[in-house]
Amino acid sequence: MTMAKRFCELQAHAPPASSGRPWLNAFRQQAQQAFAALELPTQQQETWKYTNIRTLSETAFSDAPPPGATELAQASSAQQTQALNLPHHRLTFIAGHFQPQLSQLGALNNGIKLMPLKQALEQEQALIENHLGSAVKYPGQPFAALNSARLTDGVLLYLPADCQLSQPIHCLFYTPSDRHSHISYPRLLIVLGPGAQAQLVEEYLGSSVPQANTAAQFTCPLSEIILARDARLLHCKVLRESPQGHHIAGIHVTQAEQSQFHSINVTLGGGICRNDLQVSLRANGAQSRLDGLYILAGRQHLDNHLRIDHLQSGCRSEVLYKGIIDDRARGVFNGMAIVHPGAQQSDARQINKNLLLSESAEIDTKPELQIDADDVKCSHGATVGQLDNDALFYLGSRGMDQQTARALLTTAFAHETLTHLPQGPLREQLTALTGTTLTHQAGGEPPDALSHG
Repeated sequence: MTMAKRFCELQAHAPPASSGRPWLNAFRQQAQQAFAALELPTQQQETWKYTNIRTLSETAFSDAPPPGATELAQASSAQQTQALNLPHHRLTFIAGHFQPQLSQLGALNNGIKLMPLKQALEQEQALIENHLGSAVKYPGQPFAALNSARLTDGVLLYLPADCQLSQPIHCLFYTPSDRHSHISYPRLLIVLGPGAQAQLVEEYLGSSVPQANTAAQFTCPLSEIILARDARLLHCKVLRESPQGHHIAGIHVTQAEQSQFHSINVTLGGGICRNDLQVSLRANGAQSRLDGLYILAGRQHLDNHLRIDHLQSGCRSEVLYKGIIDDRARGVFNGMAIVHPGAQQSDARQINKNLLLSESAEIDTKPELQIDADDVKCSHGATVGQLDNDALFYLGSRGMDQQTARALLTTAFAHETLTHLPQGPLREQLTALTGTTLTHQAGGEPPDALSHG
């Protein structure tokens, strides 16, 4: 019996059925079959060599129930005190269930469609049927198949041609602590028409309220992004799960001619976490920029796995991921850029930089290039180091204590990634959030010059 089949049995439920929508039932069943045919990843597989999910595969997760009064109160408090403050368009979910009383949808026009996916499945069937699953690849992606098999709710964003949203859309997914192990499957479907522009923020927030006998919680999201010609999307993902909150996510992107995709992936919390980001540059002139920042401590484990396919000529991809790892935490980075035959004049660059703040911290980094064309510009590299003792000594000689000096230097190291964001509330809040995280981790005073930059 494969681990995937055993995992299915432990969940002890079939894909949800949908009366009156045979195409959706067929979609779920096809995904269920794909999931059952796949092996759950083990460390014998090269792409999962450094990440062990055996404890997850042996846990009997059940579907997360709708939240009660306690969970609603916790989520409301977390939204007000911990979450990013991007109030223009916000959709809030608790354990995968949409909460209209905690959401705020401003006025939308020009054919824009922004709504919970469960509602969209009722009201926008033709749009969903035409696009759902078109950007997702199941081979080697069992958790993408699992998400599709259990699809019930999430977010739909559709922008028609030449439509521009000036303010970010904030999708907040809150996972409450519980004595029982639950799993949720958020699905985001983002479709931008020709010339359309938008910013979307996915934030995953775990409960900070301690609870006796807290069980493992599992979030298995999948974001599907489809960009038409000349479309532009800034996609920001912020992961701040609790230590009991495990997170295995996929982001699958397809890009048409001259489209631009900018991803920034910020990880500050969680137990066992993995981000699979797959980008297909399918037409001439498509561009992607993938930025990442991860700050790990305690026993956190994060695996960032990126794949960029240059399928046509004249496409460009640029990757910059930076990590700061302390205590006994472990980070994994694997970035693969593939230049396919005929994709001449491709430009693919990637670099991964890491700071290790303790002797027990670990990073496994492997940037890769696979080139099957001869007229290209491609480069890749990785660095692993520690804080500069000379810099620490210099700051100490100017009267700065050791903890504050460490916080200042690590914040400066992290700051480069965030400067690629456009000026505005999102950049300001992420800069402050990472500065606060690093200061708390170092036990020093806030480095004001950077945390509000």
